[in-house]
Amino acid sequence: MREHDLVSSSSAALEGLKGIRYRLRGGSTKEKVAALLEAFQYGPKGIDLVIQALGDGVREVRELALLLLSYSSEATAEQALWNYLPFAKMQCLHTLTEFNLDCYKPEQHHPYYFAIADYNNTLICYWDLSYKQSFVNIWHLETGQSKKDFDLAMAHEFGLGKSGKVCIISFQDFLWPLDTETQEPIGTYPDYLMRTVQAHPHCLAVCPTKQPLVATGYTQGRTGKLDIWDYQTYTRRLHHQFQDVALIPYDNSWNQSKLNLWLTTPLLFTPDGKFLVARFKQRLQNRLQMWNTETGELTQTLDNLPTLTVNSLANRLDGQVLACGIRENKACVWELISDRILYTSSGVAPCLISSDGRVLIYCTDNYEIVVWDLAMNRKLCTLQGHTAPIGYVAMSSDRNFIVSYSIDRKIKIWGVPESLKYL
Repeated sequence: MREHDLVSSSSAALEGLKGIRYRLRGGSTKEKVAALLEAFQYGPKGIDLVIQALGDGVREVRELALLLLSYSSEATAEQALWNYLPFAKMQCLHTLTEFNLDCYKPEQHHPYYFAIADYNNTLICYWDLSYKQSFVNIWHLETGQSKKDFDLAMAHEFGLGKSGKVCIISFQDFLWPLDTETQEPIGTYPDYLMRTVQAHPHCLAVCPTKQPLVATGYTQGRTGKLDIWDYQTYTRRLHHQFQDVALIPYDNSWNQSKLNLWLTTPLLFTPDGKFLVARFKQRLQNRLQMWNTETGELTQTLDNLPTLTVNSLANRLDGQVLACGIRENKACVWELISDRILYTSSGVAPCLISSDGRVLIYCTDNYEIVVWDLAMNRKLCTLQGHTAPIGYVAMSSDRNFIVSYSIDRKIKIWGVPESLKYL
């Protein structure tokens, strides 16, 4: 290559980086995302711009920067990730013990659903107290203060979608989409009442992010139905009738001898909404099926799994779909298409994996919470403070908060105190 060509190439790179830097400073969210993807192709100087984007005021930009850095081999990227991930500085910020449940013997009840609404950093806890009675608690993660409590009366199942902005409840054979903030039905009567053609669905799952998808499952004996619905267009994406197997129901016993089976749903969407994973029981074995929500095709079936729970799913940038859960009494992360196990630990349920497949959280027999960096294969921290087995763990998408529930009816909110954030 001639010297003139080298100079021209270098100048073009500098001009390209200058334009990327300009868009990252003042562009729209869409322009910033496109600029970050371009910057990633420019080597070390582009990585420097991606690192700077970790401080952007837009969450989507920060999350993409974090994801891109996890795929870089640059030493500066690794150090920036280590500095950015907040877990090493985490402490218990708040312990919640008051749930304001208006029911008989409230101390005997535990939540049926436990999740973080990312759009406003709140914890949402759903309780199915008795027939025709259910209750929701909402707390601010930053302050630990109760934001709102409300009664859903006749709801049977509950799930959050669109980063927590929408909650879907079921009653008899209807699904109701509600605005989480106002608890008002989305749409006009009677359009917001979606008939599922399933009397009393036994399980329900909602796509956690952008796709307006909800899955319902119904089992009677060894037969049943599985459906996927679009709750904005009121159309059905998939209908599957099964026999000789049963969707594994929620285990609400809170029995310490069943530590690895607590409160695990048989239906889970991947964060991008492209796949639904369903767990079935067949005699003494488990079956895992993976459905493409766009085509309705069965993508993968895993049979003969004696011990299996699936707690969460992730989409990696390279297209892999990861599952996190308990296999053969160990905490595992595996790739669903190939069924290749990527990581195992002696930990117990519940487990959790971040939506990009980078961070794994699992619990121990000593009631500790372990946070593990899968990309770097190292422990980030151990959170200690619970004095009873842990039944739920949730993490905010920006990784700033972890929330856990133990069977002694204590909720702990973990995060970085203000005094440590900028040290």
